[in-house]
Formats: sequence, C-alpha cells, structure tokens
Amino acid sequence: MISEHLRDLAAMSLFSHVHAETEMTALTLDSQWQVDLDNATVTFIKDSETFTYPVQLIGSIAQSAGTWMWGWQSSHEDRLPGKALQLAKLVHDRGVSLDIPELKTPVITLSDTPSLVLRLAAEALGGGFHTLTVDAGRGLTLLFAVDMGPLRPLSGQELVDVTMQGADLGVTENHLDALECYARHVGLDYSVTSHDPLTAAIGSQAGGIEIETDESGRLVSLREQPVKVQRRAS
Repeated sequence: MISEHLRDLAAMSLFSHVHAETEMTALTLDSQWQVDLDNATVTFIKDSETFTYPVQLIGSIAQSAGTWMWGWQSSHEDRLPGKALQLAKLVHDRGVSLDIPELKTPVITLSDTPSLVLRLAAEALGGGFHTLTVDAGRGLTLLFAVDMGPLRPLSGQELVDVTMQGADLGVTENHLDALECYARHVGLDYSVTSHDPLTAAIGSQAGGIEIETDESGRLVSLREQPVKVQRRAS
C-alpha cells in the first residue's frame, strides 16, 4: 500500500513529469544517444547537432524480481561517481526526515508500489523532471534524471494533452492541486476563476486552458483558450 505522503509527493510532480516526457520523446526520436557513466553525462546526436547533459541515477528496476532499487543503495557507489548519486541520496535523506518508508527502504516490491510513483516522488524532491530509461541488459533497467534545464512553455493544445495524459495515470484524484504545482514549477500563470462550479485558468503567452473540477479537485472538463490570469502560482 502506498503511503499518503509518498502519493502527495508524486502528485506534486505529475503534470511536470508528463510535460518533460513529451520533450524527452522529441529529443530521443530519430537521435543517437549514449550515457557516459564515468562522467555522469548523456550525449544526444540529432540532426547533426550534439547535446550533452548531466545525469543522476534515480534507481533501477529488476524485471524478473519485480523490484525497484534506489540509486542511494550502497551497491551503486562502486559503479558510479558521487556526483551521479546526489539526487538519490537527497531522496534518502528526505525520506528519513519526512519518515516516508518507501524512500528510506533500499529495495521496493513493485507490486506494492509502482515505479512511476517512486520516480515522481524523486522528481518532486529533486526539482528536475526530465528522465531517461536505459536497458542495461539481463532484465535490468536504469532510470536517470537528466538535467536539461527548465521546461518550455506549451501551447494551449499541448496543455490539454498534458493534462489529459496526467489525469489518466491515476496518481491522484486532486488534479486541481496537482495542476497548481505544475504551474508553479513551469512558471505559468494560474487563477481560480469560479468557485461554483470550481474552475481555474492556467497558461502563458504561448497558450492556456480552463479546467473545471468537482469539489475534491477531480477533473471534470477542460478546454483550450487564450487566458488572462490574475496571479502566478506560488
């Protein structure tokens, strides 16, 4: 069973994660890339351009065992430089200070806690949302955080897509609070435009959306629109 505090952390980064996934998919599509574990970097070659970014190991998945192992677990320290494990150690330290069992336990059974929730919690604590999944062979998958900088502003239609995809993941039922967190992460404008029904406007000069939720914050409807909002999410 997923602890309530872990689920809350995962919800905070939900829509930022989906946004970042669209950017990472666009970068990796039709590109060549390679992770340099010694230097803790990943290099992409796309359309004759080369992009190199720092990476940090979040964790690994053993497919046959159905388990997640955090990057801070001691067996990784002999394989990776310390700078590649800083995020994982931050996750551990915050897990201890916040008393979140899933963050301070080195190996997690995925039938109890899905890997998505664990990576979302790590993203929320680390403040970075781009990730890269690497097949290491023999049923082992490595998950890296990639420091690609801030998320770019999205068009209204792209915001619609991100919102629908994030809501469908089933991480949280309070989509309103999760979207406010997303607006804060990306620097979008955000305002509650009505309390009956409960609606909010989210966007930037690139485009925006208006959402309607029920009293619990669950998404009821959304539409693309050019929005003028009253305040920035804080």
